[in-house]
Amino acid sequence: MRVLPLFILMVLITALGGCSKAPDGLKDRVVVDYWEMWTDFEFQAAKDLVDKFNNSQDEIFVNLISVAEIEQKLLIAIAGRNPPDLANLQNSSISQFADKNAIEKLDDLLPSMGIHKEDYIDICWKVCQYEGGTYGLPIVPTTVALHWNKDIFRQAGLDPNKPPKTLEELDGYAKKLTFLKPQGGYDTVGFAPTQPGWWNYAWVWWFGGDWWDGKNITANTKENIEAFKWVQTYSRVYGARALQDFTSGFGPFSWSSDRFTSGKLAMTLQGVWLSRFLQEFAPQLNWSAEALPSTGGKLKNVTMVECNVLVIPKGAKHKNEAARFIAFMQKPENMKYLALKQNKFVPLKIASQMDFTNHPNKEIQLFIELSQSPNAHSVPQIPIWYEYAREIDNAFQFVWLDKKTPEQALDEVQKRIETKWADYCKLKQKRMAVRNDN
Repeated sequence: MRVLPLFILMVLITALGGCSKAPDGLKDRVVVDYWEMWTDFEFQAAKDLVDKFNNSQDEIFVNLISVAEIEQKLLIAIAGRNPPDLANLQNSSISQFADKNAIEKLDDLLPSMGIHKEDYIDICWKVCQYEGGTYGLPIVPTTVALHWNKDIFRQAGLDPNKPPKTLEELDGYAKKLTFLKPQGGYDTVGFAPTQPGWWNYAWVWWFGGDWWDGKNITANTKENIEAFKWVQTYSRVYGARALQDFTSGFGPFSWSSDRFTSGKLAMTLQGVWLSRFLQEFAPQLNWSAEALPSTGGKLKNVTMVECNVLVIPKGAKHKNEAARFIAFMQKPENMKYLALKQNKFVPLKIASQMDFTNHPNKEIQLFIELSQSPNAHSVPQIPIWYEYAREIDNAFQFVWLDKKTPEQALDEVQKRIETKWADYCKLKQKRMAVRNDN
């Protein structure tokens, strides 16, 4: 495949994305190029803060560019020694970029930026770390929780104000909340582990499992196997094909046809962002949210945390100026603005004390509380996570379609990823030896 010259790629990126217009007198200011993954209302919120920063001083001008497939394009730009000065990545990319020496370590800059670890929600700080170094700073985190349709609860004879307290109780509710069409197929489904299908790896956390213990791959632990057995019960009870027809009958995913949004899925695990789309596409839907219960109710406030993280790419021409803008973005008032506009919250411990009276999510305090839970999880910070996640997805599908037992599927994941991890470690040792020789 022919690779476009880097300067053409940059022109195309700028043309396709939104870009802040440079003011007169730009020659007197340092221009910081900032690549942003967001689009639509999320991008606009970032642009508002960029404009605020640009108007607050006359030394730096931040040039904001919306970039699709940002991870791939950023690696290309870094390899071509023409990176932007600043970028927004998902926390799941930090270990990969840090391991490739593709982003700057920020520890030496933190004192001048006024940044203190103690101010941040523990997991929001943790996801920015790799091998003892700080490689980015969080701007907006998200957590997930159980959302339920109160009207469907009432229709099924359940108390609409009492969500399930254990995962087993949720399974019982799911049966009562499932209704068939007269002509066959499902009219309403109580719950499905395949919805929304974005984090098949996450279910193990509600069983006390995990994929990594800090040193070793832990794919086939007893807890992970139990989680996949639970997933398989849904395909066996309700039918994998019938549930697939129910959930994908409207083609590619869209919020307007999402099964929960359209009032056909009684319970779903979704993120803090869901309320915005409910306001837009289903303003009359009577819903609430609570922590998804764990098996036996043993673990409290289990959740998954994701974070957007600002990083400085390796080779950035204006590292100090980029750090100054990151520090601006870390101010509580600016984080709060971003959170309100994006339906999220701030990564600071003071989040629970902030006045979110006007927040568009009526359950925002729940999502903040979940982020500070000792049972809050994020994906493992290992450079081969994306390969690992693909193997987990494959195993999930085999289990869901009843083509393999959970033990078989996860044993295979364990074997493959252990091999990949061993290969990675050997390669890393060789790289380190070369660096030491030089």
